[in-house]
Amino acid sequence: MSLYEKYKGRVQFVIIDLDKNRSAEQQQLVKKYYKGYIPHVVVLDADGKVLYNDDGEVDSRVIEGIFEKSFAQSRQSSRGPASE
Repeated sequence: MSLYEKYKGRVQFVIIDLDKNRSAEQQQLVKKYYKGYIPHVVVLDADGKVLYNDDGEVDSRVIEGIFEKSFAQSRQSSRGPASE
């Protein structure tokens, strides 16, 4: 199962083809995160914090681990501080 199929509805995937015209939003992402190498993968959390930003092939298990860790942290922070 692909990451897209597994996480659709929970993760917003944005693919940018540098050989095609880009929207203003895509161009902002390229300016902010692209380092000049293809492929380039960036994972941002819901607040826009960079969780992964690197070039080269990346195993889907690495990205899946980043997603799961981020989801777990979101669940913890939404519960608030633990009461003693």
